[in-house]
Parts: sequence; C-alpha cells; structure tokens
Amino acid sequence: MAVLPAAILTNETVVYKNVPGTSDVAKILQILKLLGAEVDQSVEGVIKITCAKVNSHRLDKVLGGQFRASLMFAGPLLARFGVAEIPVPGGCDLGMRSIAAHLDSFKKAGIEFKYIDGFVKFTAPKKTAKKYEVWQLEASVTATENLVIYAAGTSAEFVITDSACEPHVSELLRMLKAMGAEVEGIGSNRITIKGSQKLKEAVYEPGPDFVDVAGLIVAAAVTDGKIRIKGANVPEIVDGMINWFELFNVKIERDGLDLVASRKGELFIDTVNSGVPLAAPGLPKLYPRPWPGFPVDAIPVMAVLASKTKGRLLLKNWMYESGFDFVRELNAMGADIFVSDPERVIVTGPVKFKGGVIVSPSVIQACKAIFIAALCDDVITEIHGVDILRRRYPNVFETYTSLGAAIERVDD
Repeated sequence: MAVLPAAILTNETVVYKNVPGTSDVAKILQILKLLGAEVDQSVEGVIKITCAKVNSHRLDKVLGGQFRASLMFAGPLLARFGVAEIPVPGGCDLGMRSIAAHLDSFKKAGIEFKYIDGFVKFTAPKKTAKKYEVWQLEASVTATENLVIYAAGTSAEFVITDSACEPHVSELLRMLKAMGAEVEGIGSNRITIKGSQKLKEAVYEPGPDFVDVAGLIVAAAVTDGKIRIKGANVPEIVDGMINWFELFNVKIERDGLDLVASRKGELFIDTVNSGVPLAAPGLPKLYPRPWPGFPVDAIPVMAVLASKTKGRLLLKNWMYESGFDFVRELNAMGADIFVSDPERVIVTGPVKFKGGVIVSPSVIQACKAIFIAALCDDVITEIHGVDILRRRYPNVFETYTSLGAAIERVDD
C-alpha cells in the first residue's frame, strides 16, 4: 500500500502494474487526486500517477480517517512539504494498533508531532542533519515504510536498525532505489538510505502476496482439493510457509512459476520425527514472528487448518491482544478450540464444521478464516459482515466460485 503514496516524492510519472482493485487502493487514489495528483487508470490493472501538481499536505478528514493506510501519506508529504496533517486512522478492529511505532521512528528523525482536532500534524526539521541513526522501537512494517519513504525524499543519510524486512518492504525499497535513492541492506533488518530531493520516474510491479498464498493453500488442504496458484513459486517469499504446511501433510508442488497445493491424505503432524516445535509432549506450537518468521496475518487460517488436522496444535498470537477473538465464531461453527488466554489457543481436530449463521468480526484475515471454514464441509453457512473481506479481496467470491465453491450473495 505504501508504494502508491510514494509517488508524491517525484514530479515524474510512476507506473504501477498488476494493481488489485481493492477498496483501499481506490481510497488511496482518491486521496492522491484530492491532493492534486493526476491518476490514469485507462489500462486495466495499470495505474499511472503524476504528482507534479500536488499542492496540499492535509488529507481529507473523512476519507483519510476510514482506513489505516492513510497514515502512509505522512512520510512522502513530509519529504515534499516539510509538514503533513493526517487524520487519526481507522481500519480493522484488531487490538490497539496504535501509531506509536510511527511516532517513535519519526521523532528519532527529528520530526515533531501533535494532535489537533482529530489530526496528527507532523513537522520535519527545517534543516536535516547529515545522518540519522534510527533504532526502531519494533520491526513495524508500516513504520519502516513511512520512514524509508521520508528518508528517500531528503538529502540526509538514514541508518535504520530493527527495520521490517517483509517482501513488500523490500519491494518498496527497490522502487525507491529505482527512483534514485541510494539504498543498502534490502531484505535485512538494517537499512541505509541516502535520499534525494530530485527523484525520478519508476515502474513497480508487486510479487505474490504470502498471506494470499497461505489462504489458498489452506483452502486446498481443508477441502481435499487441488489448487494451482499462478506466479507463487518465489522461494524467498513462500518457502518459510511451505516448511510449515508440509508439517501438516500438505503437498506443495513447484511447477515452473506456479505452486500446486493439495494434500497427501490425512492431515496430521508427526510430533516425534518431524522436528516441529513442541509446547508439551505431543503438542506442537506455532506462533508468528517478524519476517522471515511465520506471518501473523496467516495465523487465522492456520486455526482452520488445525481444525481439520488430527491431534492438537497450540497457536500463539502475541502481536495483537484481540487476535483470537474470531475463534468464538469458529467454535460456533463446530470447531474445538480452547482459549487459554487472549494470546494462546489450543485447537483440536479433526472436526466437521456444521455451518449456521455467523457474524464476522471486522478483521479481514479473521473473516477469511471463517469464510474458508465455511467451505470445508457439505453444510450451509450464512456469514454476515463479509464486506470487510472484499475490502482486500474484491474478487474473492468469484475466485472461489471458479474453484468449485457454491456461494450466494445475499444483500439485506
């Protein structure tokens, strides 16, 4: 998401290919237009953004307050104008999700901030130092992206330690490098950036999204199906997750640029011979870590996979204090999930999901887990509040219908 606001760093045209038609993308483009940018969407899946006429550092309060990605305008607006006014962001109801990591990193770069009437006003120093050493409070993806975009548009040198190094962060850094910034340490947790106030045009095309890949692999496994995921055979992005899926007896085949996911037979984890981490004898455990560890956004669908797997699995989510709230809905559908505390659950399987009427929480990946659970067995599940899923996956129903799911959209 951060790559779109990054176009503000240059007056030349930035071209984005293979862009999904999500509502968040639409909102970002609308914000850019309101700021004065020219946005060309004449070719399907391709967006051209020219920011030569951007003339405002203040986002629309209503539009910018609807989703968290609006915060990603702080870095580029600071680099361009020296000031940015961003509405306090909304988005998924997933724990506190404060902006503290952004504020801490910006503060270490000499940027001041204050809250004014529902906005956060950021002000850059009138004269930047020659070099900033920023040791981040946490390896936050969005805080890292915000800071590197700001750094790329200044004349200072930034050394950022404990930076996020997820694939989409690396893609952003490669784009900034193509625009003319000097970047070292791409893919690591220590990044050095020497920016420029005269950045140029660039062309950006994203790689596969590991969270999307995880959801499709789980869908194939829990339905005993077979799914070809085109363009997903990118080892540096998917291999860490594949290690885990194979522990569940999920079969992953590499066919050229594609991955083909199915299952070998019964889903189970060999707790004796596989080397899987254990919380207790016979109790494997899985918990998220910053990249290249297992991604936190893929934890919800793993609860569905574990529900169809023989045995027990301890799932942890220490990143979000309400990250497991959705298991209430899975249990209502027939799952056997014991909530040890807000950060730990024990999933016992295999179960048969029984369907029913479910109200999805306002969390995208939790809704996706419920949606995939509804596909597992020959029952009818009615899910309310599913529009949150379409915010990130606008064609999700069409995609799964093409794979054989029977989905009917019912509008109240």
